Amino acid sequence: MPWCPLVNNNRHLVALILEADRYNPLFRAPIGDDPKQILDLGTGKGTWAIDVADMFPAATVRGVDLFPPPVTWMPPNCVLEVDNALQEWTWREQFDLIHMRIMIGSFDPREWNQIYKKIFELMYPSEITTQFIPLNYNTLECDDGTLPKESVLSSWGPTIFGCGEAAGRECDTIDTMAETIRKVGFVNVHEKSYKWPIGAWPRDRKYKEAGTVNFQHWMDGIEGWCMWLLTKFGSPEPWTKEQVQVYVARMRTELKKSHCHVYQRARRVWARKPFLGEVTG
Repeated sequence: MPWCPLVNNNRHLVALILEADRYNPLFRAPIGDDPKQILDLGTGKGTWAIDVADMFPAATVRGVDLFPPPVTWMPPNCVLEVDNALQEWTWREQFDLIHMRIMIGSFDPREWNQIYKKIFELMYPSEITTQFIPLNYNTLECDDGTLPKESVLSSWGPTIFGCGEAAGRECDTIDTMAETIRKVGFVNVHEKSYKWPIGAWPRDRKYKEAGTVNFQHWMDGIEGWCMWLLTKFGSPEPWTKEQVQVYVARMRTELKKSHCHVYQRARRVWARKPFLGEVTG
C-alpha cells in the first residue's frame, strides 16, 4: 500500500507561489479552455482538484485517494473518491487531463509502469501532467556552503532514500518519471525544474514567501513523514520511536538556523498522448 502521506495545503500553497507569475499556476499542460473530464490521482486533501474544478466549472474533476479527503465543501463539479489506483479502474470516461503530484514512494517501478499504462489507455490524445514535488523524500541541498556535511540535515536524503530502497519503493521518481512516461508511449515530454527553499532566507520576495510556508510545512510534518519509514526500514536496524523523535528534534533545530540556506529540488513533467496514426520518433 502506498505510504506517501496526504498532501496538505502548505505544499499546494508553495507550488502556487512559485508559479504566481503564470495565468494558470495549477498546471502547465496546454489543454485549452474547455476540458470535460479531469482526473487527479493521489488527490490527498483534494485542494488541487477543488481549485481546478473552480477554474473549469463545465468540467467534471475527479480526485482519487486511498483515504477520504477531510473536506466539508467542494464545487458541484468536483467528485472526491476513495479508491486504489493499482486496482482495476472503473472509470469509463476518456480524460482530457490526468494529474499526479507528490507521490514519491507510492509505487515500485513495476507499479509505476502499470499506472502510466492505465493512464495512457484512458486518455484522449491529450495531456498528462505529473508534478512530482517530493517535499519529504528528496535530498536537502545547498548552493553556498552553508549546509555543513556533518549536519543532520545532510543525512536526511541518504537516510530516507535508503529506507525507500529497503521498502522496494525507490524515492528517485523525480529523476526517472520523464523516461518512464516516454517508454509508455507519451510524446512531447516537457520538464520544468524548481528549487523550493526551506525558510525565509532567500532575498527574492517570491522565494522568501515560498520558503516561509515551506518551513512551517516541515516543522509540522517531518515526524509523520519519517516515523513509519524509520521504524520499519531504518538502518542498520529499524529505529525505535524514541530514536526517531530525537532525530526529528535535531532536524527541527537545524532548520531554524536562518544561516543554513537549504532547499529541495522539485520537477513538473507534462506530456501528451499521440493522435491515432501520428508518426512519432
